Amino acid sequence: MADTLKVGIISANWSLKVHGAAWRRIEGVEVAAICTSRQETAERAAREYDIPKAYWNHEEMSADPDLHIIDVGTRPSFRFPMVMAALKNGKHVYDALPFAVSLSDAEAMRDAQRAAGVVGVVDAQFRWSPHAQKMKRMIDEGFIGRPLGFNVQLMLPLIVANDKPYAYCAYSEHTDPYYWLAEKSSGGSAWRNFATHSLLFLTHLIGPVAEATGMLTTGVPEWFLPNGEVLRPETHDLGSAVLRMENGAIGSLQAGWCVPDTEGWRVEVWGDRGRLLLVDDSFGNFPSAKLYAGDARLLTYGQRTCEEVTVNDHYAVPGVAGATAEPRPFAAMDWMFRHMVDAIRNGTEGSPSFTEAAAVQRVVEAVERADAERRWIAMKDMG
Repeated sequence: MADTLKVGIISANWSLKVHGAAWRRIEGVEVAAICTSRQETAERAAREYDIPKAYWNHEEMSADPDLHIIDVGTRPSFRFPMVMAALKNGKHVYDALPFAVSLSDAEAMRDAQRAAGVVGVVDAQFRWSPHAQKMKRMIDEGFIGRPLGFNVQLMLPLIVANDKPYAYCAYSEHTDPYYWLAEKSSGGSAWRNFATHSLLFLTHLIGPVAEATGMLTTGVPEWFLPNGEVLRPETHDLGSAVLRMENGAIGSLQAGWCVPDTEGWRVEVWGDRGRLLLVDDSFGNFPSAKLYAGDARLLTYGQRTCEEVTVNDHYAVPGVAGATAEPRPFAAMDWMFRHMVDAIRNGTEGSPSFTEAAAVQRVVEAVERADAERRWIAMKDMG
């Protein structure tokens, strides 16, 4: 294995601006190439971000023998051939979410990654938040006992500006707006994007989903863009699902980007011994996250044992250049990239893996089918 792992990034938006910075915080990793769809944008990004190589053909970048990891960050409808080309060339792949446009594509990528014998990781950093790691450890150590139920909510805010409602994806101050999320053919939506993130964390905590039902809607039928244009989205901006897990636990999941003043990310899980609640308004990046725990001791009715859990021992990110003992933005992403690097060097599986992502794709599409057919859908019946 090379002393320095070299990364090639596809997309000069979120993947370059956020992922690129996270890769560079890891010792022994170099962002060595950038690929966009046009020569001028690729070369400009390479100059602006001090990247040695620029490509405007993803197959050529994937065939570069100097690269070890391909970070694929384009819209879902573009990514399948990019991921498959990278796997064909024996590259480790970091893939954005939602994982795929269809279940068949998701399973094809999973199978190709297994056959190539490389590491495949998907862009679901939530489980790597220090508070989330602590929550998982407490569940594994038996704090909640046998899982019984859960409530999960992941929202981005609805914003009103100039007396018009905006989905946050169309009004972000951090990256270029993702107007393509209004297109059904893109493979993305509030439901597909955020349900995938949520399910990859929920199933990590308490295991796989057995059956699902739910409803999806488009609550904001028009996006009034700053340039005066109006988009009429073809995608869902809110989904609500009821899930039964294979271990018997039942609960609800809501995901979307049409809630004013939203709390962001909220995960509540309980069993026959205790309850855990994680809240975080920073989309899994954890500077303001809090974890609460309550056990089942007998108290006067109306009293609660719920207390905030200290997670200071998880703040430092091992092996990350410039890591400190203080909370900082994107620590969860740093943990995730660091774990992927370790998996590559040690020959182990990454987390969240392509196998997990394909299983979650099955649940996401099952809820879409349940909404259309108004019934429960078992995962075993999803062809």
